[in-house]
Amino acid sequence: MRRILCFFMLWALLLCCLPAARGEALTEEQLLSYYDGCVFVGDSITRQLRVYILEKQKTDPGFMKNTKFLVTQSYFLYTASLKNLRKDANNLIYRGTEMPLCRILGEMKPKRALILLGVNDYIGEQIEKGIGYCERIIDRAAEFSPDTQIIFESLTPVTERFCRRKDYRTMWDQYNAALEEMCARRGVGYVDIATPLKDEEGYLRKEYSSDGKYHLKDKGLQLWLDTLADYARQQYEQGLWTPDEGGKNE
Repeated sequence: MRRILCFFMLWALLLCCLPAARGEALTEEQLLSYYDGCVFVGDSITRQLRVYILEKQKTDPGFMKNTKFLVTQSYFLYTASLKNLRKDANNLIYRGTEMPLCRILGEMKPKRALILLGVNDYIGEQIEKGIGYCERIIDRAAEFSPDTQIIFESLTPVTERFCRRKDYRTMWDQYNAALEEMCARRGVGYVDIATPLKDEEGYLRKEYSSDGKYHLKDKGLQLWLDTLADYARQQYEQGLWTPDEGGKNE
């Protein structure tokens, strides 16, 4: 009898320790509120996501309205890792001035910075260097904005047509795997946006491709948003984040 009583007492204690809201299903709005106060950093691929969100805001002005974007055409991962301005390259512009990423983060102090870069560096051909650039971004962010959580997004998949001359599919997959391992080792976030966009052979699905390479149509961009919502759900289920009543982050 004593053993049974102890078992139920232990079980009750475990239930009390679990967050009360974990069993509740969150809405898309609540999940995407994870990105309130956050900034997405990237090149033309991330710019597509920004444009897609702006289109959604035409009919739903509140949709991800507290999410910021730092994007520029042909922006390099290498450039993003630098502490000082690179004069011979496309740079991010913040409040009308070209600035290195780390210094913009120091000005903005975002909750989270989600970074998707590497296509312009041909990073799949120099994976070790690319991972080094990512680690340098982590170190720079810790120096200039220590409370900002860094999250890397995987490279998008490539189409089969784009791989006719070179096997970019394998190279990009290898880079994404190395990036995920580094993120786990350094304790930063990683979002795999590539896998949901792939077909059975691991290429970017034709119906998601806008240019026959790696840029996305609206269907692909929506799936990207769905993946971001899933990532937020994982953070919620692991007890790492909870939306408050106003739909904003804690």
